[in-house]
Amino acid sequence: MTLSFTIETDSIRLRAFAPQDVDALRALTMQAEITDFLPDWAMTEAQLTDFLSFVIGSYDRFDPADVRILLAVEHKADERLIGWCGVFPNDLLDPVEREVAYAVSKDDRNRGYATGAVQAMIAFIFRQTELERVAAIVKPVNGASRSVLLKAGFRLVDRRRLSNGQQYDYFETRRSWYE
Repeated sequence: MTLSFTIETDSIRLRAFAPQDVDALRALTMQAEITDFLPDWAMTEAQLTDFLSFVIGSYDRFDPADVRILLAVEHKADERLIGWCGVFPNDLLDPVEREVAYAVSKDDRNRGYATGAVQAMIAFIFRQTELERVAAIVKPVNGASRSVLLKAGFRLVDRRRLSNGQQYDYFETRRSWYE
């Protein structure tokens, strides 16, 4: 059986990225509202194209025991790419940990899309993978992201200084909380 990477909510669809998403994704990564909190997304056009190719290729190699997935967040009504959501390793965390990461366009915020994307992704992860826990790290000044995580069912564990020397609020959610 082939795993479907399409997840629907009332207003958004999480789906596999496709090559034709490159221009819309580039527009998102040009928004300071995204790259101020996620500086790794400030890529050149060539870097972004290579990264998108890597992401698309990763769907065929999806491993429920070693989760690494990034999906496009699309507005259902007009099929616009409005962001992304994924679960994968983060170099700032222990290599066995998996972090949820997400972003939504500045033009589509405060409508519940980020919260819906995180909730849908976590439900997918706990149904389709072997993960027992998913982490999230947020810069303390990012109140909007903190709110998304709390609404999505994450719990604040503590504030940690990570390997880059910066402080982050560390959140987690567990499979047992969904059962």
